[in-house]
Amino acid sequence: MSELIKVGGRSSLLSRIQIFSVIKALQEKNKTKNFQPVFRESAGDKDLKTPLWQFAGQGIFTKDLQEDLLNHKVDIVIHSWKDMDLKDRKDTILIPILPREDVRDVLLFKRNKWISAPTDITILTSSPRREHHIKDFIKTFFPTPINTFDIKIESVRGNIQTRLRKYLEHENGGILVAKAALDRILAFKDEENLIPELHAIKKLISETINLSLFMVLPSSIFPSAPAQGALCAEIRKEDKELESILREITNKEAELTANEERKILSKYGGGCHQKIGVSVLTRDYGKITFVKGETENGQTLFSKELSGAPDLCFDKSEVWPPNAKMAARQRERLTYSLPKDVDVFVSRGYAFPLDLSVNPTNQILWSAGLSTWKDLALRGFWVNGTCDGLGESEPPMIDLLLGRETNFVKLTHVDSDKNNSIYPVIPTYFVSAPEIPVPFDTSKIKAAYWRSGSEFDIVTKRFPELLDVIHFVGPGSTFKKIKQTIGEEASNQRVFVSLSFDSWVERYIKP
Repeated sequence: MSELIKVGGRSSLLSRIQIFSVIKALQEKNKTKNFQPVFRESAGDKDLKTPLWQFAGQGIFTKDLQEDLLNHKVDIVIHSWKDMDLKDRKDTILIPILPREDVRDVLLFKRNKWISAPTDITILTSSPRREHHIKDFIKTFFPTPINTFDIKIESVRGNIQTRLRKYLEHENGGILVAKAALDRILAFKDEENLIPELHAIKKLISETINLSLFMVLPSSIFPSAPAQGALCAEIRKEDKELESILREITNKEAELTANEERKILSKYGGGCHQKIGVSVLTRDYGKITFVKGETENGQTLFSKELSGAPDLCFDKSEVWPPNAKMAARQRERLTYSLPKDVDVFVSRGYAFPLDLSVNPTNQILWSAGLSTWKDLALRGFWVNGTCDGLGESEPPMIDLLLGRETNFVKLTHVDSDKNNSIYPVIPTYFVSAPEIPVPFDTSKIKAAYWRSGSEFDIVTKRFPELLDVIHFVGPGSTFKKIKQTIGEEASNQRVFVSLSFDSWVERYIKP
């Protein structure tokens, strides 16, 4: 193999950033070799009018580059993995490289339309998947009253800066983009001035965000294009030495999740014309798979799965809460004091006081889960994103978008576990002990689902024998607390994550 290795890719700004990032990683591990970037326009870069779905199966962003590879004009081609078709390759292979960026989509919405909204809103996107997801999303998660307005979709094509300029020029509404694209551009440090226009485009992105409100869309109900945010390298099959070199910068988690997403999409045919999103997340408690969309024959897809679930089943008389119905608790609001201009993390809708207001132009409002987001939206608040019910340890990852570090405080009840919270806690309400039926025979209880750490503490202090049952809990601080209480060894056998109370009932409780 020559000491000069040509690394090809598209000539767009984002593609150049990706290629330079890959070359830097390769050069650090291969000091004696010289990696030379080679850029070219693809057919998809030249045609900015035809909707992407009309090119289904034509490889409009990849075919020209693959021809250069097979003709030995380049040795490696760097792709956004989501652009790659699902077909088996005869002469080339794909190798996953570098850690994956945030898989989620971002919605930007003009602030002036938030202040004086029209009776309809237009969302710019060329993706059938995003178009399919966004209509229902707006109706449920946009703030009152704009969630009731008519929704129009307009196709927008081009590189990220072209699409943002079209959004800024548009009369009203918003635009959907991959968060990974914005993050990669904003995070790229160009000490060698490899991309002369980078500073101007970073400025355009920052100014666009400053003129907008944004939402980071939750993977559970707005899953991404398979492999979104992941990169892969394509090489000729016979180039085994190059394969070995590239494997040195493979990220195992990115490889696992992107391959799994592509495998799931392949069941439905694949392609950018599909209205199907798939997101796979790996966490220390298991692998989470979100699928949502509509197949070509009109079948509705919507599933949330957590791998590693135990094969168990219980009668309603054998579980806490009694009869597998959430135990009632009374709530009472407390006086509170909130520092000025902090970002606000809301554990439950009730935790957000009736007299509290958050300024969406300079404060972030983040919810623990989707039900909390819905509650806040109904009250007219713009919510920027959510932990998606996966626990507050799920980082928002929005500092690059904001141009500053977030400064969250957590609104919750007075008995919340402050030791396991990653944010400063501000109690805004009192919650009573859960109602316990009389009589309550604990000898029959085999399993429990705990909604909070305080519920676990209250019930197990009164009935310590319940410490010995099988415990289910949502991911997050309560999961950590119960594991600490039960002990590491016992926890591995008796403490399990369930994504929600409803999914626990559906999965483990006999009808």
